[in-house]
Amino acid sequence: MKIEIQNLIIQTIKTIKKDAIIDENSYIFGSSNALFDSVGLIELVVELEEAIYEKFGQNISLSDAKAMSQKTSPFININSLTKYIQKSLNE
Repeated sequence: MKIEIQNLIIQTIKTIKKDAIIDENSYIFGSSNALFDSVGLIELVVELEEAIYEKFGQNISLSDAKAMSQKTSPFININSLTKYIQKSLNE
């Protein structure tokens, strides 16, 4: 499931950032070389929640208090977001 989630994240990012070169360590948010600023992150979250529902048939929120209150943000990079989504889908 990890690879499926990771690929879904990368595909979703590429629909927004068409020319981005992305791997599992690509910074999503919170770094000077991150793919998204705060507005872009909101767009990614909306698109990704929809893609997750279409692929896995589950509604998860990536912008709820649980996601935002993590000691380490799930939005640091592709790998951290993959782990967070996988955990959320398994709950």
